[in-house]
Amino acid sequence: MIQQRVERAKSMLSKTDLTIADIAFQTEFSSQSHLNQQFKRITGMTPKQVR
Repeated sequence: MIQQRVERAKSMLSKTDLTIADIAFQTEFSSQSHLNQQFKRITGMTPKQVR
C-alpha cells in the first residue's frame, strides 16, 4: 500500500509542479517528512533527488 503511494508521488514529482508538501497531502501521507522517510526507504532517493 505505501509502495503504491510512493510510486504515485514519484510520478507526480516528474509530471507536476506541485510542492513536495502538496504531493504528500495528495498521496495521503501524514506529512512531508513522512513522505520523505518512506520515499527514501523504498526508492533509495529523496523526493528532491527525483525532481
